Amino acid sequence: MAHVETNVAIDSFQGKLKRNDRIVYRTRNGRTHAYAFDHPFRGTASEEQAQTRSTFGMAVKQASAILKDPEQKADWERRYASYRKHYRASSSARYYSTLRGFIIATLNAELKGE
Repeated sequence: MAHVETNVAIDSFQGKLKRNDRIVYRTRNGRTHAYAFDHPFRGTASEEQAQTRSTFGMAVKQASAILKDPEQKADWERRYASYRKHYRASSSARYYSTLRGFIIATLNAELKGE
């Protein structure tokens, strides 16, 4: 990681400058940093990876359907309100800042059987 002295070209810039660039720029707390990375593995996905992607995809589709249905959305909003109220009591729980994230995480855990 390197701190970058910003100029007009990259002031508040985030991301890569070109598609195959190995340097990513991120701005945090008003400071821009440059990160170098190697390209990720591009081989075929393992059976476990494929299953995880499939499960997550199903959870996202179900969450989208829930958010379109007013009755189901109201039910999930009640569950989310209860979750947010009790979240502070258990510091080990993962905090979801949006209703959509909460729904996807809950459905994904249910589909995995956790």
